[in-house]
Amino acid sequence: MRALQRTSVVCLTAVLAVWFFYMGREHQIFLENRTVEANGRSFRALELVRVTVDGARPIEMMPRERDLVRVIGPSFRLKVEVLDAFGDETEKLIEMDIKLGFTRDIMISMPLLAAHRKDYILPPPALLAPPSEPDPVSDEMDKTEIDF
Repeated sequence: MRALQRTSVVCLTAVLAVWFFYMGREHQIFLENRTVEANGRSFRALELVRVTVDGARPIEMMPRERDLVRVIGPSFRLKVEVLDAFGDETEKLIEMDIKLGFTRDIMISMPLLAAHRKDYILPPPALLAPPSEPDPVSDEMDKTEIDF
């Protein structure tokens, strides 16, 4: 009977630990307003867009900009306002809830989202960066021997 109680307590503790990790995890959300190619089509960057994440301070983005927002929890509320060139009137308003789950970082493409595409979530920038080339000067220095 005692073994059953101890096993139950250990299982409950493990379940609570996973739940706390899931609910308290910080996610990095990259907001990108750059021209993007998808399925052979080009989607131009938006002239002016205002993005609000979880009701926080709005972020205004111009073409070729990328911004970073951190959120805590498995989901967040996204509000995107596509503004006219002067920033006076809202041409398009998009509001949605995004569920992240256990994903750590995501990048949201504003042009794809404004075009109502399902593939508006892109891999984060660290995964898109090309592998760095080794520095030939530092490699040569590592190979040289210094005698004193």
